[in-house]
Amino acid sequence: PFYIEILDGMESAVQGDDQLIVMDAGFDAAKQITDIEDMIQQGVSVMMIDPVDSNGIQASLNACKAAGIPVVCYNSPVDDTSLVASTVATDNFMAGQLIGEALGKALEGKGQVVMLTYNVAQVCADRANGFKDALSKYPDIEIVEEQEIQPGVDTAMPVMENMLQAYPDLTGVFALNDPSAIGCAAAGGSAGKLGQIKIVGVDGSEDGMAAIKEGKMFASASQDPVEIVKQSIEIAYKVIAGET
Repeated sequence: PFYIEILDGMESAVQGDDQLIVMDAGFDAAKQITDIEDMIQQGVSVMMIDPVDSNGIQASLNACKAAGIPVVCYNSPVDDTSLVASTVATDNFMAGQLIGEALGKALEGKGQVVMLTYNVAQVCADRANGFKDALSKYPDIEIVEEQEIQPGVDTAMPVMENMLQAYPDLTGVFALNDPSAIGCAAAGGSAGKLGQIKIVGVDGSEDGMAAIKEGKMFASASQDPVEIVKQSIEIAYKVIAGET
C-alpha cells in the first residue's frame, strides 16, 4: 500500500510530456542492480531510488555517477551519501522510538518481545534501532529474538507462527512495516493469542489502521508517502535544472 501511494504521487507530479519509467525490484537487491543498469542504458535524466540494500547499492551509484545521471534517494538513505544529490525520508529512528514507547507503556514495563526486521535497508534498520532505544528504558521488557525477514504479510506469518511456539509467554511484537505486522496478526489469530500479544508496525497505512481498529494491531507510526514523493519530485526537477 505504501508504494501504491508513492507511485500515484509520482505519476501525478510529473510535468508536461516528461516520462516516468518505473521498475519494481520487489525487495530483490540483485534485480534492483539490473534495473538501475537498464535505466542507465535508457539515458534517464535523473534516477529516483528506494534502495533495497543501503550498502550493496554503492556500485550502482558509482555507475550512475560515471554515466552523469544524478540520483535522488527516497524513503531509505544509502550508506555513502556523497554519491546522491539528495535523500528524502521519514525520520525512521523516531518512528521506531514512537512505537517502542507505546508498546513499553502498554506492557506496563514488563514482558517478552520479538522483532521481525529487514536491516539491510537503512530505513528498516533505523526503525529497529529506534525501537530498541525506546525499550532500553524498560529493563523488565526482554527482546527474546530478532529475525530478518523479507517484508510482507506472507513472509511474516510463518516466522511469527514459529515464534509463538518458541515463546508461549510472548507479549509484544515489533514488525518492520504494516504488511509484516498484519502477517504477525494473522499468525496470532490462528494461534488464538491475539489477546495476549500487542503488535506494532510502521507506515500508518489504511490496512494498518483497519487492523488497529479491529484489535489485531496495537499501533503504527505513520509515514507520509505523498509528502515524500512531493519533495522528491521537486528535488528531481531542481537537479535536472542544474541546481544543488
